[in-house]
Amino acid sequence: MNSQTKFLISMLFIVVIILCVVLTRFYFDVTKNTESHARDSRVESVVKSFGEYQVFRSADGGYGLLNSDLTVLIEPDWLEILDVTENMVLVSSRIDNQVLIGGIDYEENVILPLVFRSMEKLGDGFHLGTVSEDNRCILYDRNYQPVFRESFASVSYYNKLLTLEQDSEILYYDTSEQPPALRSAEFSCQITENLYLNWKIANQFYLSELTVQDLRDINRMVSAYMQMLRENNFLNLQEVTTPEYFSILAKNGILNTLTPDSADSFSFSRRESGAYDFAFRLCTSAPEQQNMKIHLYFRKNTENQMILTAADLTPAAEE
Repeated sequence: MNSQTKFLISMLFIVVIILCVVLTRFYFDVTKNTESHARDSRVESVVKSFGEYQVFRSADGGYGLLNSDLTVLIEPDWLEILDVTENMVLVSSRIDNQVLIGGIDYEENVILPLVFRSMEKLGDGFHLGTVSEDNRCILYDRNYQPVFRESFASVSYYNKLLTLEQDSEILYYDTSEQPPALRSAEFSCQITENLYLNWKIANQFYLSELTVQDLRDINRMVSAYMQMLRENNFLNLQEVTTPEYFSILAKNGILNTLTPDSADSFSFSRRESGAYDFAFRLCTSAPEQQNMKIHLYFRKNTENQMILTAADLTPAAEE
């Protein structure tokens, strides 16, 4: 290698080192441009009040909160301040190009996740949060505590009545009582591939005895058992009952000759034995077939779980 080549390689090496130093200083120099991009958090104007608290707009357009002494409680880091309670401030922020709503305490810790695209005020102090990701609805009280431990597809409020909908159910709650009291419940269970039974319970005696989960379990088990009857396959009976009832419920071929067009005449009652009688009628327009009455009997086991214990399927004309 001659001296000229060695010189060029040395110069190239020096240039590479210089570039590395420049790039490192560019990316790690935290003081660059701070003067031109520094946040101006000075109070520009007070825009609204929540009791003793005042929402202010800063010189750079952010929103914060002042107390009665005009001391800054919440720094103006937020897109908007929507509500103020004793323990929480409802705020919005732009996250991943979305405006999301959540709650912070007075130390600016997030205590209600910023996941809501909207937070709507309902009557009686209720708030309805709609989750941005899946549009599920969560109901909160006036202090932003969840009223129910689940989300719903939709929630509406009118004249002290909450209507909660999801999947195959609609629940109606009376808000004149605290906590809200279930007044009626509507469900839809699958009877055949294209046939559903819509049923409703509004009897306060039964609603005082049964939880929403009990009613959901009954609805699920009716669909599961009707599928077993259609398919003449009772291997999944453990999903709806316990072993001592397997032989009672295995009714092979009982629906083989019936092609129902509708399901109606629903009734729900409690027998003297303590079992709940879930009854309905399967109707057919075929002249050679007979309508059938279905009675499914449910009770709670020793673990307080609802199970199916018996089934009566008889021609409707015989009842």
